[in-house]
Amino acid sequence: MIHIYYCDMNNFRYLLEECIAFLPESRRCKAEKLYNENDALLSATAGLMMKKVLGITKDGMISYGEHNKPYLEQGPFFNISHSRRYSVLAVSENEVGIDIEMHESPNEKIIERCFTEDEQEFSKMSTENFLKIWTAKEAVLKLLGTGFSYAPKKFSVLPLSEEHEISGRKIKLFCSDINGAVFTVAFCGEEKFEFTEFQPEDLIY
Repeated sequence: MIHIYYCDMNNFRYLLEECIAFLPESRRCKAEKLYNENDALLSATAGLMMKKVLGITKDGMISYGEHNKPYLEQGPFFNISHSRRYSVLAVSENEVGIDIEMHESPNEKIIERCFTEDEQEFSKMSTENFLKIWTAKEAVLKLLGTGFSYAPKKFSVLPLSEEHEISGRKIKLFCSDINGAVFTVAFCGEEKFEFTEFQPEDLIY
């Protein structure tokens, strides 16, 4: 089972101080240093979700891989992402990566630099297609824990509905949206999902 948790920033407006107050110290410092209030709120709500779901209440509970991928020594696997209006947290018994993006015009530089030929054709058909490919690429790289040290043009995520062998791993993709924000989950294992939206009263305590 893959659990997808998310927060809508529209429900957390004017609650930044309250959100920051309940964060572990390192996450609190990170949020406080962000100049843009919305970015700070995205970071804070992501931290609060990790606290609520994963029990991360203090510094040192999270470890980091070679390319800074966060993980818990005793599991479960998790990954976070945020973009403009939403912060999301994916939790699974198996490796998982998630990325979310709000709608925007296809970025020609990204398409040329990061997409294979079949992905380039597909992504130019619509903004939604572009975002599906881009979030899928990011989610795969986050699952692998390599970041862009593993060139995204080395693999194709098409067809999105099929399992792919990437860097020696069998990876599946799930693409959907939350009120217009496209997200993709890259995962290994069973294809069952559960979605939970958190409200302020669920996280600020």
